[in-house]
Amino acid sequence: MTTLIRPRQLFAVMSAQSVSTYANQVIALVVPWLILTRTGDAASAGTVAFAMGIAALAGTLTGGVVTDRIGGRRVSMLADGLSLLTALALAAALWFGWFSLWFVAVTQVLGVFFDGPGGIAKSSTVPRAAEDADVPISRAMGLTQTLQGVATFVGPITAGLLIAVWGEAATLLVTTVLFLAAIALVSRVRTPEPTHDQPMTPGQVLRDLRAAVQFLRNEPFLGRMQLVGPLMGAVIVPISALVVPAWFVFGQQDSRALGIFLGAGAVGGVVGGVAFAAWSARLPQRTWLVGATTLYAVVMAGLFLTSPGSLPAIGLSFAAGGVLSVMFAVPFTAFYSRTPQELLGRVGSLGAAQGSLMGAVASLGFGWLLHTASAPNALLVCAAVMGAIALALAAMPFMRLLDAPTAEPVAA
Repeated sequence: MTTLIRPRQLFAVMSAQSVSTYANQVIALVVPWLILTRTGDAASAGTVAFAMGIAALAGTLTGGVVTDRIGGRRVSMLADGLSLLTALALAAALWFGWFSLWFVAVTQVLGVFFDGPGGIAKSSTVPRAAEDADVPISRAMGLTQTLQGVATFVGPITAGLLIAVWGEAATLLVTTVLFLAAIALVSRVRTPEPTHDQPMTPGQVLRDLRAAVQFLRNEPFLGRMQLVGPLMGAVIVPISALVVPAWFVFGQQDSRALGIFLGAGAVGGVVGGVAFAAWSARLPQRTWLVGATTLYAVVMAGLFLTSPGSLPAIGLSFAAGGVLSVMFAVPFTAFYSRTPQELLGRVGSLGAAQGSLMGAVASLGFGWLLHTASAPNALLVCAAVMGAIALALAAMPFMRLLDAPTAEPVAA
């Protein structure tokens, strides 16, 4: 933590990421809770989640190109400002007692469209800040997951308590303050603005994206990981956005119980992030990733055997958060160490876009599954899919490249 706090630029970048994540975690609890409690229809919640995933796909693809063109700092501030406006619009509608499913869908589709570029932009500033502070990228990733875990811990607990005490409108107003704080933090970051010989035209945008695709084709690890990462997103996205909220709502649990459950997972994320930052070099990266994915599948199977709000479920949520932070930290470490700085936005957006697409399609399927079967059965399906992914990761030869020496990323 001393390594994190001392370099101000790195601390500002990571803090902005975490504050923005905090705001999005609050919204991520409010929206499915709002839809499920007002309509009681899991299929509608799944449809909204699908639309949000498609918007995230478009936003991340656009955001990667724009970030590499005008810089992560500018894109981050613009994206958080627009996200603030969408949260404020929904809060105002609810404040005056007006609820409409289509309006919720429109505001959230716009919100995640802006969140995608904002997330890509903030991520693109991490490697340079870590390099300037002489912080190893694996440690920076562990510390990032630690702060992200703190934000993910505070977000759902805050949302659950505020919904119970003041309602959904006041809870959304809190997110507007958080987005303002993220803008203020990013405004303090001083990074060189990118320069380009060619103007940003539609043809140039296609050429920029083609360069990122070509890089992934030639990169022996990241290119193949593009086939596996989206499958993980097909499980992770619906669990947080749909399956767990439905498990609690249909289990007759209140918003505070859901907040505590998600908060326990975030505390586990903090522990997992600190552990990875401290000990990432002691075990092969492949062992970290395969082991964490396997344990995540086991935890999902364990939740199938528990009831929402119970102490065993909270303990399993803690364990899930711990291994999930490792599942994120390992691929991000490989991504940052293998990708040239000038391609970070575009390459990151391609991976995030695939994850958004798979998450959107899976959310639609899980909405149907929740409507026709039950939330525990959906958890069991998640466990089976993640277990299959763990077996595939253990068997695929390209995973050995995780621990192979890598050369410095070559400029595009």
